[in-house]
Amino acid sequence: MVGFFDVKYYKWIAAIVGWYFAGILGAIIAYSIVSRYTRRLTTDISFEIALLRICSMIIKSDGNIESIEVETVRNYFKRAFGFERTNRIFKEAKVSPIRDYSLNQLVQVIKDKLIPSKFYSILQFLYYVSSSDGKITKGEDEIIYLVGSQLGFTVERINAIRSQFINSSSVASEDKSEYYLNILGLKKSASADEIKTAYRSLAKEFHPDKLSGMSKGIKDMAKEKFQLIQEANEYLQKNYV
Repeated sequence: MVGFFDVKYYKWIAAIVGWYFAGILGAIIAYSIVSRYTRRLTTDISFEIALLRICSMIIKSDGNIESIEVETVRNYFKRAFGFERTNRIFKEAKVSPIRDYSLNQLVQVIKDKLIPSKFYSILQFLYYVSSSDGKITKGEDEIIYLVGSQLGFTVERINAIRSQFINSSSVASEDKSEYYLNILGLKKSASADEIKTAYRSLAKEFHPDKLSGMSKGIKDMAKEKFQLIQEANEYLQKNYV
């Protein structure tokens, strides 16, 4: 049945079969059971719960739960998945079997649900959460490095992503070049060619055309990142290269 019919028709097929074998009562029972099954099937939130659990591990890693980090996660989920779905995610995360998964198992859920081209955004989000209180602790780093390595990133690539998350408000005017180099994942000694290559790579990853099928919230955040990447490139072209 799964191979030939759309999920939305399962309940009606079940009702017909139930009617055939047990009359109207059989049809009602079959329809009810399959409706509950298909509702779970079509609204699976295992990816979201896995991501939420990893965020929870990061927030708790230093033994000091910062309210700003918790709020950052909740606001992200609201923007990415909507208010009602976010409430459901947070509610079901408390009772879901996924809450007892190891970090390795949580990452595997994410790998099963996302295509590899989206893994970069996962690491960016985790660093976004960990840096929201103005610092990235050793414990937070260790968790994100483990996630990154399991997603197939090299240490160098993880460090390049990490370097983007510094507190821009504390950047003095004379350090703007270093700040914008960090946005592109580069060091202060970067050459003009390295800047050009990094910009093209990141602009391609965050271009709106690459996010078809994603939620409006995720598209909005990617758009903000895309604009920051462009800003970094423009500044460096005028003041560094």
